[in-house]
Formats: sequence, C-alpha cells, structure tokens
Amino acid sequence: MKAVGVVQNCLRSMGYEIVPYPPTDERRSRDLLRKVFSKLSIDCVFDVGANHGDYGDFLRDIGYKGWILSFEPVRAPFEDLAKLAAARPPWKVFQYALGSENGQAEINVQESDLLTSFLTPLGPSKTLPKNQRVGRETVEVRRLDSIFDECMAGIAARQLYLKIDTQGFDLEVLRGAEGVLDKFKGAQTEVSFVPIYEGMPKYNDSIREFETRGFGVVDFMPVSRVNWDFLMMEMDCVFARASEFS
Repeated sequence: MKAVGVVQNCLRSMGYEIVPYPPTDERRSRDLLRKVFSKLSIDCVFDVGANHGDYGDFLRDIGYKGWILSFEPVRAPFEDLAKLAAARPPWKVFQYALGSENGQAEINVQESDLLTSFLTPLGPSKTLPKNQRVGRETVEVRRLDSIFDECMAGIAARQLYLKIDTQGFDLEVLRGAEGVLDKFKGAQTEVSFVPIYEGMPKYNDSIREFETRGFGVVDFMPVSRVNWDFLMMEMDCVFARASEFS
C-alpha cells in the first residue's frame, strides 16, 4: 500500500490520479463538480439545507478554496455546521431556512436528520428505515432575494453557484430566489424518482422549473438507489446558465 501511495503522489504531481475501475458514484461526483466549478470559475457557493456541513466539507476535500455560504435552520446540525465552517474558512453560516416567503414554519425533524423536511414523510422503507418524524421545530424562513445583500456583505466573489438540498422543498427555495437568480452561473438540486415525502415534486417537474429560469442540464450525480442496489431513488441535477453555452 505504501508503494501505491508513492506512485499516486507522483502521478498527481503530473496531473494524473489512480482511481478504482469502474468509477464509484462518489468518484464521478467529485470529478463532475471539479469540472463544473473550473468551467464556470465558481468562487462562491450558496449551500442551502447544509445539515452538518457535509457538502461544504466535500468541496474543501476536492480542492475548492472559495467562499461557502451555508443555510441550516435546525439547531443541532447547525451547531456542528458552525464548528466545521470555523475550521475550514472562508465559510459563513446562517441559522434559517430559505423558502418562497419570509416568516416562521414548523419543520419535521426525522430520526435521521439528513431527512428532516418541511414536507410530511411517507414513512420508513427498506432503503430509508429512519424516514420517520421524531419531533418538530419552529424555524425562521427567509427568501434568498430578501437577504442576498446581507449574506454577501464583505464578499467580492461574483461567480455564484446555488446548491439546494432541502428534502422536497427545493422549488420553494428557487421561487424565493427569483430576484437574484440571474447572479448565479450554476445550480444543483436534488431530484426524486421515488417519492419519500407527501407532495414532493417529480424529477421532471423540478428540472422544468430550472429550465424555465434559464438553466440547462449539465449532468446528474447519484444520491441514493432503491434498496441501495440498482434502481435510482434520488439524484443531484447540475445546471449551468444555458445562454452562456448556446
């Protein structure tokens, strides 16, 4: 294993890397985001529904050094997020949800807080055994276009990327960003092929909402599969401004 590490370091110095074959879903996701961020010159990421900060941590691990602005309304994961952000700057955190209206709302806290959502869960399954509510929390909700200037205070970055992972609430976030959407060069949203919440949008409806706002699909990244096996349950859809590449 030591010899493999030496070879890997040598190849990386020349711009190459040893990777598993066939590539894992995670490897494909890493490579795709590196390519997209480089192509769009992204220097500031809005991370909506940040949970414990896993996405921001992932970005740092793949070499992204620009700003991260994370939004997480639920108290317990926000505390972890704030500690992580302080350790891996530049990174700002905000303890509220983003949506289509300013105000307060009750959020369903799930047994697995990765599944916490404003929508009602359909219940546990073999794939998601912890998709059940264990409590509720009243949280602050803001439209992105109402707090955008506040969030960007002191940040000179201008190549912005909007990443949304709010467990079925992504389109509400999008609608609350109408006034500033033209500032974003790229976007990423989780789309569902198998519903896990009541009333959550289908994947084609989600994609259509972004397309009508000027975004074009770049690629997809697997998130979860039915029974963690073969059929796709959720994917992240990555977009770029279509007008810049047509």
